[in-house]
Amino acid sequence: MTQIVFAHGWGSGTFVWDKMRTAFEGHDIYMINMGFVGDEKMEVPDGQFIGIGHSLGGLWLMKHYSDQMIGFISIASFNCFHNHIPHQILNMMKRNMVKDSTKQLLDFWHHAGLDQPNGFKDSHPAKLIEGLGWLSKWEADIPAIPIKVLAARDDHIVPKKMTHDIWQDYDIEWREDGGHMLPLTQSEWCIQQTKEFINAL
Repeated sequence: MTQIVFAHGWGSGTFVWDKMRTAFEGHDIYMINMGFVGDEKMEVPDGQFIGIGHSLGGLWLMKHYSDQMIGFISIASFNCFHNHIPHQILNMMKRNMVKDSTKQLLDFWHHAGLDQPNGFKDSHPAKLIEGLGWLSKWEADIPAIPIKVLAARDDHIVPKKMTHDIWQDYDIEWREDGGHMLPLTQSEWCIQQTKEFINAL
């Protein structure tokens, strides 16, 4: 049975995989929760696994578990954020988190292309600020394993140029629309691409 680890991005939680989760119930699934929204759960399996990372989740997997991954799917993800996005954006987000964490989280989701008008009642501001620190400092080597890259041309968090600059040596599967939250906005497409990748390994 294939072990699969799903890792979400900044400002979200395991719910980002809700539309994809049931499609992979025949596998041994691990859902990482970094503690931004909901309870933290960072357990990964022993041995080798396929990593599926959305946004910051992809960086997290490559930074910490590249030696355990036998394949990796990047969904609107990257191996470094701060080298491609102006530093003042992250600094502004940190300041806004201190002032009004709920507003900053809602603004982020709006910019990501999927409004959350009711917000997230179980969000954790301290952990969100810590996550912004990761984005402003972390870098990871892209592992020498099979990789599939999924991206949207209208992603305003990880723009087209950033995706191309990072993943230009890999085949990038593009969507014209879907924004940054592809696991939710284009879940069927993500499922199809993921199944093709797993079957080919």
